[in-house]
Amino acid sequence: MQDMMGGFFGLELPDFNNFPYQESPNCAYVSSGRAAFECILSNMPRPDKLWAPRFLCDTMLQAPKRLGISVHRYDCTEQLIPILPDAGAHDLVLLVNYFGLNHESVAAAAQKLAGRCIVDATTALYCPPLPGIPTIYSPRKFSGMADGGIALAPFPLRLLPDTTAYSASTSHYLLDRLEGGASSAITGCDAAEAALSAPPQRMSPLTRRLLRSIDFVQAARQRLENYSTLHQALGCINHLNLPDTPEYAPMCYPLVSSIPDLRDSLIDAGIALPLYWPEVIEATDATDTANRLARRLHPLPLDQRYTKTDMVRLVSLILG
Repeated sequence: MQDMMGGFFGLELPDFNNFPYQESPNCAYVSSGRAAFECILSNMPRPDKLWAPRFLCDTMLQAPKRLGISVHRYDCTEQLIPILPDAGAHDLVLLVNYFGLNHESVAAAAQKLAGRCIVDATTALYCPPLPGIPTIYSPRKFSGMADGGIALAPFPLRLLPDTTAYSASTSHYLLDRLEGGASSAITGCDAAEAALSAPPQRMSPLTRRLLRSIDFVQAARQRLENYSTLHQALGCINHLNLPDTPEYAPMCYPLVSSIPDLRDSLIDAGIALPLYWPEVIEATDATDTANRLARRLHPLPLDQRYTKTDMVRLVSLILG
């Protein structure tokens, strides 16, 4: 339906239109990363089993469970390298590109699996899909939007959700953070997150417009500059072997260190540190690799909102 011409103004946004993945028959815009996962699975032959890493958010398993696909788990090393399971010829393996920083190990694993895999790039927006491998993205983890997911496949995605999301009611927290700061927006942000558990929908018109309003090229450049500042200072204490110069812009700087009570001290200093993922801690033994990663990994913010000055302050809070 064509909108009314003239009259009152709505929210005015710039139009960069440089989001990396353009909608096409092989690229579906849906309501969330987990909806993108369900979209991919719905358009593939049904697997006997789906293998997923233990170090993974439980929300990603909603899609296979909704489709009645049996889920089995496998491990990764403390360097986030997948330890591939003995998957059957009709099984699928979910490979996770953690934070956009283990693209090479995911590519090596995908090659061994000969196409029997899907890549979860929900925390690796800037990493392009591997040739012939279905991939899912979650742009809301990299920019200001309440929902949205991208399903990208080497085949047409003919089975798509019947309904379209309406995001205005869950996007209020974006304005609340702008006017009142993070503390005033937490409740709304949690509500928007909870709404993503609904059945898959097509991406809302609001989220589509927000995708066009973000300069993803400049954002990637800033993320890489901020990563460089952090890694030059913290690489020597980081137990993860991270690249000096990543090929693609990462989501965060994942720091694993032996500094006691680091998470609490950073939170007290006003640094947001999400826990990836609390359910992993609850579901695994304390000696398990996934459990140790969940407890010890600190995802330091490095996104396009921040400058080198902010990164220097963050380093000083960590090193003293």
